[in-house]
Amino acid sequence: MGEEVSIDHFEAEDFRRFDQRLRDEMVFVRKLFDEGRFDTATRKLGYELELCLVDEQGRPAPVNQSILERHGSPQMTYELAKYNLEINGHAFALEPGVFRSIESDLGDLYRTVEQAAADEGARVGLFGVLPSIRTEHLDRDRYMSGMYRYRLLDERLMTMRGRPIHLDIQGCDHLRFDKQDVMLEALGTSLQLHIQLPRDQAVDSYHAALWSTLPTLAASANSPLVLRHRCWEESRIAIFKQAVDTRNLDEERSHVVPRVHLAKGWIGSFLELFEDVFYYSPILPEVTDQPVEDLHHFSLHNGTIWRWVRPILGRNRDGQYHLRLELRVTPAGPARIDTLANLVFQVGLVEGLRQQGPALVQQPYEQLERDFYRVARHGLEADIGWFDGYRGDARSLVLERALPAAAEGLQQLGIESADDWLHIIRERVSDGQTGARWLDRQWQQNPDPDALVRRYLDLADRNRPVHEWPRT
Repeated sequence: MGEEVSIDHFEAEDFRRFDQRLRDEMVFVRKLFDEGRFDTATRKLGYELELCLVDEQGRPAPVNQSILERHGSPQMTYELAKYNLEINGHAFALEPGVFRSIESDLGDLYRTVEQAAADEGARVGLFGVLPSIRTEHLDRDRYMSGMYRYRLLDERLMTMRGRPIHLDIQGCDHLRFDKQDVMLEALGTSLQLHIQLPRDQAVDSYHAALWSTLPTLAASANSPLVLRHRCWEESRIAIFKQAVDTRNLDEERSHVVPRVHLAKGWIGSFLELFEDVFYYSPILPEVTDQPVEDLHHFSLHNGTIWRWVRPILGRNRDGQYHLRLELRVTPAGPARIDTLANLVFQVGLVEGLRQQGPALVQQPYEQLERDFYRVARHGLEADIGWFDGYRGDARSLVLERALPAAAEGLQQLGIESADDWLHIIRERVSDGQTGARWLDRQWQQNPDPDALVRRYLDLADRNRPVHEWPRT
């Protein structure tokens, strides 16, 4: 949930000064677009992966501080809960060997965390939602990581809401749960992709990324169990939307767009995505003396608007500005090889769909947004549409349209060594055994969350894809 801030309290004057700095920096952002001052040659791919830490019983292990203090590196950081941490992978040039580089990078970083966790008597796992989390593990005082950022987010979001957070997810079971803080967000862990784009491809890539969320989410669902309830195939989507909703009752009745949403919709310029920053009140108004050109306040504020497809304006080491997309819909896991397959699939799909250009905006955006939540709820069985007018189940969409588009996109990028990863997606979807389906099936056979987590970890540690995991 972003970088640390340096102070533990904000006054009204901080908000006023932050707003002015934000406005000054937006003037500079508009100038960048007017003058076209962006890196148009470099294409890079990076990733972030959130991890769960569990004890020998399979329950959450609140040891991230010990791990990071004793074994930490710049590629590891805190998450909201003490039983999570995040790997910030290196960025690599988007060229033929990129996925092997990421596989090696992730393997090295993951093994480092595994060893560090073992030293603390814990194991590491990749989940969308950790099934063994109980309500007591959402106790803010016992389990929230000790960073200013999280305490301030909690304080500010609850003040803005003026009422408890009400989690309400209707799946096979009906989960309803009220919370007086933001710890519900700790339920979800995910894979986040960062794709650096040339400016002249940014708008089409953004539209392609929106369409990519449907098949990616259907194929990668891994979060069916929440607090011992059978919820959505990818319950993270519902959890996060509700857990950090800052709207008060009047704003909700007026249909104010929540801070967590899929995206803006169809656009004509990438700049439109950044103009939305003024729609949302600041949460972390840390004012610094950094020059306007650093875009500190702009970036800090943009990081508190949680779009599933997030636009980012970044800066290269040489000072040149660039545009990128952060794709946030994919859950972690189940195994590392599944995580890599999901990454390859979505990267290829974004590039393959980008080639369609204006055809991507012929269907109403509202249709795509509705179908996004249908996929989160029903997974491969969801009835959804596609930019070309197709309507049918998500499984057929993945097999007949999305996988060929992803393969074409990877070929366009000059990547000819991705067949093994796309094969994993094809077999997983053909077989119907996503992480969500495997977890739900196991739960129905034996509703013991701790035993389920232990078995899941034993299988994931072998790094075999989930479609090969035993059904009983």
